[in-house]
Amino acid sequence: ISGTVRNRPPALLGFLHLAEGISWSKANLHRWEKISPITDNSVPLLPPEGSGCKLCPSHWQLHRDKCYWLSKKAKDWTMGHEDCSRKNSHLLMIQDWEEMVFIQNITKQQNEVWIGLNITSPGRSWTWVDGSPLNKKLFTVLGPAEEKSCAAIRNNKIQSESCLTRYCWICQKEAVLI
Repeated sequence: ISGTVRNRPPALLGFLHLAEGISWSKANLHRWEKISPITDNSVPLLPPEGSGCKLCPSHWQLHRDKCYWLSKKAKDWTMGHEDCSRKNSHLLMIQDWEEMVFIQNITKQQNEVWIGLNITSPGRSWTWVDGSPLNKKLFTVLGPAEEKSCAAIRNNKIQSESCLTRYCWICQKEAVLI
């Protein structure tokens, strides 16, 4: 943070010190200043809910209201799921095509990447890690829908795979609004 706070008003300096330990970028700082300009030495007020600056931990990428982290090592789906839980997050749950395009931009160097979609028992359908069903009007899963199948993405497609296959994975969590 110290490299980004030169020539900032005292109120903003105090605000930045509160943000220590959180990934901070010049782009986020610039966005905050545009939303909430500071013209005196008063304590800055947060902008209306939903329009403030959103931050992600170091090595995570911000997109809309969420933070994304791409693993560097390949492991099975369960290991990826557990790793995300340790990071106070969950495997990626894709909400729309715009998010799918963003994910493809950050995974372009990868082959398949685990997401938070699986089938746990016979006769069940694709379910996200939060228990919600896959919206089949929005996305379809290529390949068999069998018990103990997990989903991976590659090139804007969701593919059914054995949960024991080793792929990288993507964790997702809500961004911190400051």
